[in-house]
Amino acid sequence: MIAAAALGAAALCLWTWRQGKRVQGYAPPRILLFGDSITQQSFSVGGWGARLSDQYQRYADVVNRGFSGYNTRWALELLAGPQLRDSEQRTVLVTIFFGANDASLPEHNLRQHVPLDEFKANLRTIVAHFREQCPSAAILLITPPPVCHEQRIAFQRQRFPNSPSGVLERTNENAGVYADAVANVAQELGLPCVNLWAELQAAAPGDGWHVYLSDGLHLSVAGNLQVAELVLAQIQASYPFLAVSPDPHTGNLGNSGTTCTGIPPNGPWHDKIDSNDPAAAFALCPVNLMA
Repeated sequence: MIAAAALGAAALCLWTWRQGKRVQGYAPPRILLFGDSITQQSFSVGGWGARLSDQYQRYADVVNRGFSGYNTRWALELLAGPQLRDSEQRTVLVTIFFGANDASLPEHNLRQHVPLDEFKANLRTIVAHFREQCPSAAILLITPPPVCHEQRIAFQRQRFPNSPSGVLERTNENAGVYADAVANVAQELGLPCVNLWAELQAAAPGDGWHVYLSDGLHLSVAGNLQVAELVLAQIQASYPFLAVSPDPHTGNLGNSGTTCTGIPPNGPWHDKIDSNDPAAAFALCPVNLMA
């Protein structure tokens, strides 16, 4: 059920290549990352978005539409504007990753806080938007990560050395409430979900999971790596036709040994091109080239 709607994007992509051999103006499909600062920063060196881009080289363009500081209330304003419009074209997968700011405590950060029921309604609206604008796209929800209290206080002292409040504006407990809300909405809508709040804490019990955060809220290099692996694993589990498998012999990505059943590579692999007749390779269906 989860994968049914997304099959259309892959089928359309393959159908386009199968008709009349070469297709003029072909552009690879897109994977759209929509979220807050944890998405915006994901293209940094070692970021989880950069890891996805590496995984999908030659198969799909990974587009970062992360907006630092945003909650779901402000994200709704983006849906009707130009910020996402171009990104939605040719989209085969959308990740929706909000909640870290919505879960701010209202008594200490009312500006970013969004009440729980409104947060859930906003998530439903965001999902409905993408289902309408790119109906064939697969959708994956991601929960906010856990919050490390000690790191948040240390960040306060660093960021505001003359006036640290010493009061937490976010708590791990409340982040968990909002993570549960994301998971519940995903289940309600028949969508897969990566529960970072639960997964990161389970990966390193006790205080070990603190290594996954850089300032108690945002991801460290280790955290980004963990998130990337969780997202890729969920794609494999829920949308296997969109998963890219590395070369089984070398483990490398981006060569003719890689496979993705739902997306053809952008252009023939170099080792499939005959130097005496290069045009022949470009006239063939990329699906056949991967065989």
